[in-house]
Amino acid sequence: MEKHSNRFDSAVRGMPTDRTPIWFMRQAGRYLPEYREIRKKLSFDEMLANADVATEITLQPIRRFDLDAAVIFADIMTILNGLDIPFNFASGGPALEFHSNDALDVQKLDAQRLLGNQTKFAPFLQSIRNVRATLPPEKAVIGFAASPFTLLSYLLEGTTSKTHNKTRAYMLSQPAQFYSMMSAVADCTIEYLKLQISAGVSAVQLFESWGDVLSSGVYQAQILPHVTRIVTEVNPHAPVILYDKGASLHIDVLRPMAIETGTVLSVDWRIDIAKLSDLRIQGNLDPAALESDPDSVRTETKKILLARAGQPGHVFNLGHGITPQAKLECVEAMVETVQASSGILKG
Repeated sequence: MEKHSNRFDSAVRGMPTDRTPIWFMRQAGRYLPEYREIRKKLSFDEMLANADVATEITLQPIRRFDLDAAVIFADIMTILNGLDIPFNFASGGPALEFHSNDALDVQKLDAQRLLGNQTKFAPFLQSIRNVRATLPPEKAVIGFAASPFTLLSYLLEGTTSKTHNKTRAYMLSQPAQFYSMMSAVADCTIEYLKLQISAGVSAVQLFESWGDVLSSGVYQAQILPHVTRIVTEVNPHAPVILYDKGASLHIDVLRPMAIETGTVLSVDWRIDIAKLSDLRIQGNLDPAALESDPDSVRTETKKILLARAGQPGHVFNLGHGITPQAKLECVEAMVETVQASSGILKG
């Protein structure tokens, strides 16, 4: 059996590990005091544009919690730098300048444009190289991108939306254009992830952050073919984790794709991972637990570990990103509980 240098890289390949590896989404961020100290001095845009700062923020949770993987500090909007689509976070959330009825804007969704603009990713790619060079081999480095539907939703809505009605209406009224744009974004995402892999990440995650606004049938027909193409093209280079916030809605259509392609499914907290024994799984603690108390966190964490007990191919994570209100003592309880788990997970 092929061997890998750390438990995370082994787990995402379904291989035996000494214990379940752990990292969590948004682990480099606002819940950490050391992050907030940097944030007092720099805007979010400035932090993203500075490779040394991004490196430091990426490493902060590894130093504090000794996690098994570092996820690069960036944003799912970062890909737009290579597409010449302006965006900023001046108002807190992302604000984008893109018009779907403008042919020149639509033409920016081009993989060759992205590859020609690689220098615009310089700080991001340098932070990957920095982190990989700093961490020992037993720590993995994870890259990421938005899934095409999630990124296209931002483009069509112009910012974060609570309903995504504009996106879903566009899908219905402009089906050919929607398909074309989804396909173009998928092309760009493939190349963007390959750049991250070349820079040193050993796995990548696709964020389907808004998947829960779509029914299973719509997701299968309109979204999944593009996701499958990304996974199929990237998987030979590094394992792909698909995080779908709507996994509890879509599991019946996600399961065959994951089995066929070897994709790791990162699932939300509304699904019982004990019923997913045939899949490589990441998850799936409710982020709200980290706003409760340490004893409750230990109990909930043990439930998830027991649901996957004895089976390889599980990475412990949250069912969504950690919240700024998460209590450090609760995060510590979660991490310590996972790290105290023992016993070889046999394949």
